[in-house]
Amino acid sequence: MASDSNQPLETIYINNLNDRVSLTKLKSELESLFTSYGKILQITAHRNLKMKGQAFITFESKVSSTKAMDLQNHILFNKPMHITYAKGNSDAYYELHNEVDKIEQRKSEKERQNLKRKSTPAGGKQKKKKVKSEDWKSLPPNKLLLIQRLDDDEQLTSYFEQFEGFSNVRLVKVRKLAFIEFDNVESSTKCLKSIKTEELQEKFGSEVILSFAKK
Repeated sequence: MASDSNQPLETIYINNLNDRVSLTKLKSELESLFTSYGKILQITAHRNLKMKGQAFITFESKVSSTKAMDLQNHILFNKPMHITYAKGNSDAYYELHNEVDKIEQRKSEKERQNLKRKSTPAGGKQKKKKVKSEDWKSLPPNKLLLIQRLDDDEQLTSYFEQFEGFSNVRLVKVRKLAFIEFDNVESSTKCLKSIKTEELQEKFGSEVILSFAKK
C-alpha cells in the first residue's frame, strides 16, 4: 500500500520499523510521536511476515500528514523510520467522510485478488510440486538424509541433533540444501518417519523437502 509518488494523502506509510518490538508498544510510541502533528484517526500495524516492520497512520487532514514528514529518518527503537504517502486512505478515513463506496471497492478488489490466487494455474503448479516431493520420498534407504529448498538453515544442527544416531550436517548454502548424516540406516529411517512435514516447513521454509539422499 506504499506509494512511489509524492502526492499528499491523509494516510502515511512507514517502514524499516523494528519488528522485534511488540505491536502494543510500537503503536503507543507511534501515537506519542505523531499526535503532535494533528488528530490521528487510525494506526495500523501487523505481525505477519508480509507486513512486519511496517505501519500506516491516517490523519484527519493532509496538512497533518504533510507535517508528519518532518519525522523522516527519525530514530525509533534504534532504526530510522522511512516515511512516504500511502497509495490509498484507510477505512477509518472513508467512514469519517461517509465514502462507504470506496470501502466496498477495496473489499471487492481484495476478494478478486484472492480468487485469482486460487485459480487453476496456481493449483496446477502446486500439484506438480507435490509430485516431485513424492518422487524424492521413494528413494531407497540411506544413512544420509537430504534436505532441499531451505529458506532458513540456522537451526539445522540444533534440530537434527535431537534424533538418535545423528552425526553431522553438511550444508551446501548456494544450492539451499544440506546432507544430514546418521551413524546408520536405522537411525536415519527412524528420523525421517518421525518428522512431520508441517514442522519442517515452519522451521526451514514452506517448500522444504526431506528425503533419503541418492546413493
